[in-house]
Amino acid sequence: MQGLSFIGSIVFAVLLLCALGNVIAQQGQTLRIVKGKKVTLRANAEHALSYIWFHNGEAVYGKHESRIVVTEGGEYTVIAFGDGCNSDLSDPIRIVVDPLSEEVQVDIEIRNLPDSERALVSQEFNFQFLVLNNSDVAADQLLVTISLPKQLVYLGTIQGEDTDLMYNAFKNELTWRLTRLEGKESVSQGVRLRGNYTGQAVVTARVSSKQEDSNIANNEDHTTVDIITFFVPNVITPNGDGKNDTFKIIGLDSFKSNKLYIYNRFGGEVFRSINYQNNWAGEGLREGTYFYYLEIEDWTGSVHRDKGNVLLVREIVYQ
Repeated sequence: MQGLSFIGSIVFAVLLLCALGNVIAQQGQTLRIVKGKKVTLRANAEHALSYIWFHNGEAVYGKHESRIVVTEGGEYTVIAFGDGCNSDLSDPIRIVVDPLSEEVQVDIEIRNLPDSERALVSQEFNFQFLVLNNSDVAADQLLVTISLPKQLVYLGTIQGEDTDLMYNAFKNELTWRLTRLEGKESVSQGVRLRGNYTGQAVVTARVSSKQEDSNIANNEDHTTVDIITFFVPNVITPNGDGKNDTFKIIGLDSFKSNKLYIYNRFGGEVFRSINYQNNWAGEGLREGTYFYYLEIEDWTGSVHRDKGNVLLVREIVYQ
């Protein structure tokens, strides 16, 4: 019955017989419509010039055509008028606005929850997408669309999670479908991502449902993750030309804290710094190879350790 959810068409079969005055009407019907929707009732009568429509026995003002569009519940009847005669009152059609199928509103919210606001280039990290139904009624046919920027590479879902998540590599976009989310219920989906190159990566997630949403402000969420390049040089040339004059560790200032130790080839400590400021230039030291030990604490509180060597050269001869 198409008229239940959008404009439908119901036929009043009213046959006007002038001599006999008989009316042939369709059997009485009861139709249910969704609140806020409409249905079209139509009366058919040969040689009819006008009509009078009635709603619960009261004439509907200004409605004299063969069709009438209704949105209210109740009984509808019609009389057809011809040239010098009219039909009997038709059998009623009953319209019910069904409270069980009213078009309810929901409040669906989406949140982006990365496990870190920063990530190194080529570093894998996790991202959780949380969908909440803040309303008291269930929401159906939810669709979550997640747009990934070019700085991020999608690696897959978190191991052990079953999902209907689909990935479109051309758009770098994820779609996640939920059949139903009960009132006050929430559900999350975790994915694995990797920083591809330096920059601010803005992840956008949107959610929609079959029902109308009463608060569209929380249907979309944007979260920025800083993708950071971390680079430790293996040579410095402190000759005053402004190029590689200090042991500059790129990306170091993005970390919470650090400790740097530098040793000569005999294992003797020649430099140390807590919260190093990229200012070591090998002052008073001979040219040659030195060894560093770096300890850094990231934004999550995790401590990372790195060690390697750096060549100190004061003069570079170009040929």
